[in-house]
Amino acid sequence: AAAAALALEVRDEGVARAGDVDVVPGDIAVIAGVVVVAAAGNSGNPSKTYPAAYTKAIAVAATNNLDKKAYFSSYGARWVDVAAPGEYIFSTWKDSASRYDPQPECDAAACYKYASGTSMSTPVAAAVVALIWSTPAYATSNLSVRGRLESTADRIAGTGVYWSAGR
Repeated sequence: AAAAALALEVRDEGVARAGDVDVVPGDIAVIAGVVVVAAAGNSGNPSKTYPAAYTKAIAVAATNNLDKKAYFSSYGARWVDVAAPGEYIFSTWKDSASRYDPQPECDAAACYKYASGTSMSTPVAAAVVALIWSTPAYATSNLSVRGRLESTADRIAGTGVYWSAGR
């Protein structure tokens, strides 16, 4: 079976970005054979954020280096599925300036910076999804991949309150 994982980042007015493609939230439910992994949002409250709150999406909250919910992360065990590291993550950055500190560090090839958000935690969860899908025993369907992710997540503090399955 071919693996297909899709990490979504919320943009404005409920439209999500999947690479270079806009995804209308109503279409997410009909994406056949894809595991949809979406950022829960950075509101710091339990208000649902779409597309993550769609039942067919895996909603990802952010944790910090102490394995606690990041202060900014949206949460709610009724709609957030898993958590992943998302605070102070060293990552590539698109340019040499940022409206937020710390400023990016650049060399001749690329720019990097520490950033925080559920948009940092979502690729971590999507990578775990891809690893699960690469295992023949679980590569049978998107549902089996999701089930394996959720059933093997570490039930850290906050599981059942901030997210349903763990990290």
